[in-house]
Amino acid sequence: MEILCISNGHGEDEIGVRICRSLEKLGHSILALPLVGEGHSYYRGGFAVMGSVVGAMPTGGFVRMDGRQLWRDVRGGLLALTRKQLQAVWDWSRPGRLILAVGDIVPLFFAWLCSWRGASYVFMATAKSEYYWRDRGDPPPWGGSIFYPWERWLMGQRSCRGLFVRDQLTADWLKDNCQLGVNFLGNPMMDDLEPKGLIIPDRENRWIVTILPGSRVPEAYQNFSLLRRLAENLSAQLKAKVTFLVALAPSLDRAVLTTDLEGHGWQFTDRFCREDAELFLVENYFADCLHLCHFGLAMAGTATEQLVGLGKPVFSLPGEGPQFTPAFAQDQVHLLGSAVTLLRNPEDVGVITDCIFHQPDFFHYAVTNGRERMGTAGASDRIAAQIDAISKL
Repeated sequence: MEILCISNGHGEDEIGVRICRSLEKLGHSILALPLVGEGHSYYRGGFAVMGSVVGAMPTGGFVRMDGRQLWRDVRGGLLALTRKQLQAVWDWSRPGRLILAVGDIVPLFFAWLCSWRGASYVFMATAKSEYYWRDRGDPPPWGGSIFYPWERWLMGQRSCRGLFVRDQLTADWLKDNCQLGVNFLGNPMMDDLEPKGLIIPDRENRWIVTILPGSRVPEAYQNFSLLRRLAENLSAQLKAKVTFLVALAPSLDRAVLTTDLEGHGWQFTDRFCREDAELFLVENYFADCLHLCHFGLAMAGTATEQLVGLGKPVFSLPGEGPQFTPAFAQDQVHLLGSAVTLLRNPEDVGVITDCIFHQPDFFHYAVTNGRERMGTAGASDRIAAQIDAISKL
């Protein structure tokens, strides 16, 4: 079957790529339309992209964080681009074709509107979770669901052939209270995280801490400066050897981080050193950084979710945005549970030492919490298998 994958965000693109890779193995033909950015994730995955109707906006796609950011994108041509994208999907749609919408109501609306042309659709709802406003066992707030009535209406249309959500709590609520045929088969972001064999010298006698500053430039450089200060304060407080692994996204310039480190007393030989701490700028070993650490210091989106999913505690700081704002950081705590601890500032290291030294179940809880919030590996194959079954009905 011919499948068009529509996604609207960087993390959503990565999820789309993982599911599409599994669908391609099952014999389906894939075309991608990333509504945000230029589709680099799909190109790297080897998928065809509707290249004539993609483009980067001034905010990089984080318009939901701030109304001022939305206005920047509108001035940068957002409305004209959206109109072209919708026309392209409309022209592509016809009976016997399927749209995979990944993200929030925007790709879902695209898919529903174009179902008038005869295409059916499935929806991978990555942007919302019941955890954003309640924990398991808590009664739902007034209003019932994190999904708005119009979203639930789009999800309940006959042309919507399959629904997938990011956790079991959300699936249970939508099934039991909204009579929607929702599935939780895991989170595709937990796939493709096998370590490659990064070796850390003397790791048995050290704390290993992974730093995740994010990938959006220049925001990630500001985040790194905050996390570097937190790391320095933490190493002084631990009174033990510690190795920091900075997981570098491809978008980050190593030289910028090097300048920041050297300007604050870090000496470089084969690694950066400062008193009892050492720091590695790690490229191409992202999954290893997640697996090897005892806990993380993070100001990232998807990468933080993956770290939590692997059962690792995370300590975070509020940033200046446009992505990692104080509101975003607080939402992330709600989404990922108490495995994520939001600190007030880089000097707030007493919270970290109290957690790791004086809370006996701290690390154990992070493991059980991660499995509940993020699921287990293999979600992409499970979701693709169900879409494949749907396509044959």
